[in-house]
Amino acid sequence: TRVGAAAALRRDDVVVDYACGYGDSLRLWVDHFGVRQVVGVEPDPAVCDIVRTRIAHWGLQNRISVVTSRAEALPPRAAAADVTAVVSVDAAYHFRSRLAWWRMLSVDLPPGARVACSDLCIADDRRVGMLGRSLARMMGIPTENLVPTSVLQQALREVMRSDVRLEPCGRSVLDGFAAYAPARGLQLRITKTSIRALRRRGLLEYAILSATVAAP
Repeated sequence: TRVGAAAALRRDDVVVDYACGYGDSLRLWVDHFGVRQVVGVEPDPAVCDIVRTRIAHWGLQNRISVVTSRAEALPPRAAAADVTAVVSVDAAYHFRSRLAWWRMLSVDLPPGARVACSDLCIADDRRVGMLGRSLARMMGIPTENLVPTSVLQQALREVMRSDVRLEPCGRSVLDGFAAYAPARGLQLRITKTSIRALRRRGLLEYAILSATVAAP
């Protein structure tokens, strides 16, 4: 919901949702924000099949669709020709690379389109140590995506040629995950323990980043 608010989603919007997973966010954009159309982009074809079944169950086939693609490989106007907003929830730090994805958006989106995503980053004035690199590898995160929030924000400003707003929310997201996520399986237990350790050191941050595409 905070990502949708950061993107200023509204009733006439056509939204492209990158790395939409099992589609819960797709329905949220329709139910909560009342957007006109949503296209989900998801790289796993088996997950896309499940999402299509869910869309049919919701009776929203006329407003929601999903396409199979990696986020970095599909420009937003190839997903929806009349796109007005792009969102991504908890996924951009997996993209190769995150900056390349934002650059694609800045080139392809029309002026005035809004972009918002929630993203993992490093707290300012900190460096990724061995624990951070190990956690990144375990979670499939390219280490080049683990950069300080100020560095990320400035890089995105240069890519978008406009202001990029950053809303820190590590306390609710990371601390909440470490405290309340069910510890099923060894990998999840290690992830929770590592996040707690990184947060205690003031290293890890989470943020919502948003921008409006500027005119060329």
